[in-house]
Amino acid sequence: MRVLLIHQNFPGQFRQLAPYLLNRGHELVAICSHERPIAVQCRILRYKKPPKPSAPLPMSQEIWFEGLQRAEAVASVCADLKSEGWTPDCILAHSGWGETLGLEEVWSDVPQIIWPELWIRPEHGGFGSDPLKPRPGLQHKIEHLGRNSLTRVALSNARYWVLPTEHQARSFPDSFQGSNLHIIHEGIDASLARPNPNIICEVRGIRFDRNEPTLTFINRNLERLRGFDVFMRALPEIQSYMPNLRVIIVGDNEQGYGSGHPSGQHLRQVMLQELEGKLDLERIHFLGRIPHPYLIGLLQASWVHIYLSYPFVLGWSLLEAMACGCAIVGSYGMPVQEVIRDGIEGLLVPMDNPQLLAKKVCSLLSNESMRKQLGESARKRAIAYDQTHTLPKLTDLIEEFA
Repeated sequence: MRVLLIHQNFPGQFRQLAPYLLNRGHELVAICSHERPIAVQCRILRYKKPPKPSAPLPMSQEIWFEGLQRAEAVASVCADLKSEGWTPDCILAHSGWGETLGLEEVWSDVPQIIWPELWIRPEHGGFGSDPLKPRPGLQHKIEHLGRNSLTRVALSNARYWVLPTEHQARSFPDSFQGSNLHIIHEGIDASLARPNPNIICEVRGIRFDRNEPTLTFINRNLERLRGFDVFMRALPEIQSYMPNLRVIIVGDNEQGYGSGHPSGQHLRQVMLQELEGKLDLERIHFLGRIPHPYLIGLLQASWVHIYLSYPFVLGWSLLEAMACGCAIVGSYGMPVQEVIRDGIEGLLVPMDNPQLLAKKVCSLLSNESMRKQLGESARKRAIAYDQTHTLPKLTDLIEEFA
């Protein structure tokens, strides 16, 4: 079977699926817009990322401005493939950047399966739940209308759409529920992300193992949507309780999924200024973004892992932390509560209560048996998301569909 995969950041959501399809003997071609090396051993076709508009546009318009350019670029690549005599049996694509909008102009009869990820609502940016943000106004709703309209058009051309969690699936309107929607997670590798009491790893010249109490906080970006400021405000009390604690923070300083800080500064800089003189910076390590194997090593060395989030998508790092047997302190609400029950797979706290967060973390740091109990339950829950379960489901859907 010939399969075309489209994702501007390929492999993205297909990082597990693409190698699995290759191993089953399928022929893959992938289209992306970045220039980084890609480990997947298939033909990779690249197009240039569209330029920004010459004058600033409202977000709802900029989304379409970029989306239509990406649609044209991807359609052009596909037209070249067609002229070579190569036509896929099915197309797998992420809908978030408009890349699929022109595909029917090239292959009107090739079926598409779309990964739309989320139907954006105001609460997904923290509006209405983040006390620093106003209740959503007309401008916010129009912005979301622009992005969701892009998703709506992509789904209208697709046969199926795949969502990784119940929470993300429920964000979609009733018109997109039903037999076309399939809830199947992309999958994690629980044979890689597993407990390892003997772990020894070195990252950025720093050696980690389980002999030293270690607290971890990991996200793609250090942003308020993922509770970085709440975590930082809890640190003075946590460090006071356990002075020899090593704190490991992984993530970039980009704006991230939510809007940036009103000052225009990186949130890390804002928090270090706010907490100046209250933190032992010698025992706090900001590692930036690190390769995935090192990330797993840090999770295996972690005594307590913190994962906070306003309503949004479920991060792979949380599932991998659970698979590593981490004792987790998370936030009430979705998406965290879909995988963690308070007192069973982890401990949960309100999103904006750094004092209670500190209290829960300290209680776990001093209670080895509770850490072990929560970690074992977390791993059992994470096994349901292992790729040995999810990839056959995805592949059955694709092969039956094509």
